[in-house]
Amino acid sequence: MRYILLLPALLSLLLTGCLHVPVHQGNRLGNNKANLISKGDTKFSIEQKLGAPVLNSVLHPNRITYFEQFEDKDTGVMHRRGIEITYDDALRAKEIRRFGFDKPKQSPEQ
Repeated sequence: MRYILLLPALLSLLLTGCLHVPVHQGNRLGNNKANLISKGDTKFSIEQKLGAPVLNSVLHPNRITYFEQFEDKDTGVMHRRGIEITYDDALRAKEIRRFGFDKPKQSPEQ
């Protein structure tokens, strides 16, 4: 009787190793969200559009980074992209640097 109860538990443990869940870390950025922000926008309005940043450096308090890493469902390749924003003293976007947006066309679950 004990073995009959252990069999379903053992099978479920073996089958959970076969499941593949796509990995997504960081902010959910897309081309649409990346194009919503521009120079001169306030920090508040940018955080309303993109959410809280992933990286907030203590050494560079006027620079924040939004970062996304996700796995392409079709190829299994990991893609990285992000937006680095530098603010002036009035907390308006002085410089916006986008990276990694030219490679994948869309991220999953946009």
